[in-house]
Amino acid sequence: MYSTLSLRSGSDFCAFPSNEWADIPGASGLEMAVKVHQWITLARPHAERASVMWASGKGHDFMSKFKMNWNSYAWNNNTYGDNRNFGCLDEFWHMAALYGTLSHVDAAQDAVVSLALFSNGPLRISNQAGWQGECDTFVMWAKYLHTAGNNPFNRLHSALDPASVPHGGNSQRPGWWDTISSYGITAIKNSDFLFVRKFIDNPTLAGGGDFTAEYSRVVFMM
Repeated sequence: MYSTLSLRSGSDFCAFPSNEWADIPGASGLEMAVKVHQWITLARPHAERASVMWASGKGHDFMSKFKMNWNSYAWNNNTYGDNRNFGCLDEFWHMAALYGTLSHVDAAQDAVVSLALFSNGPLRISNQAGWQGECDTFVMWAKYLHTAGNNPFNRLHSALDPASVPHGGNSQRPGWWDTISSYGITAIKNSDFLFVRKFIDNPTLAGGGDFTAEYSRVVFMM
């Protein structure tokens, strides 16, 4: 994992499909904030800048500015709300602080945005893009498993044998593993992900044996 990450020059953000991004009306189109997984890997310049900006108070008003987790809200005497502005601050803050929000967005038009030190860029504003950036951590969100476009989560899920398919979870809780086979562990090792979640404590190894020993053998020794 260290060698993989240290060879990359940029920061790894796993950007949700764009219908999950937050938006508010701007003077000339929408202002949008990109939603990303909470598990990010920052290049040192980004980490240092983010630390300074957070300490200085930058973006601490993000949740109120974007009316996060409101069903609808009034804007210029009109009710505005598309049930998209949902999430936690750490799913938006780093991208918004380091790159700013996207302004003058026309929701009917695709666009391409170049971002310095953004792994696997550029960023596309498109309903067809799927997941973007570099997704280091696998997490099972049933809602997004079959999202069109780039979808590394579905690729890993499809590579699992029946005994290794995780529980699906729900809209509030991601899926989890309580059982997996040696074949499934190998599929994880061969995937593009560096980390996976969630496993319960002491999961069952399908077919018998010790999960910890088999996971260590397949992932760290083979």
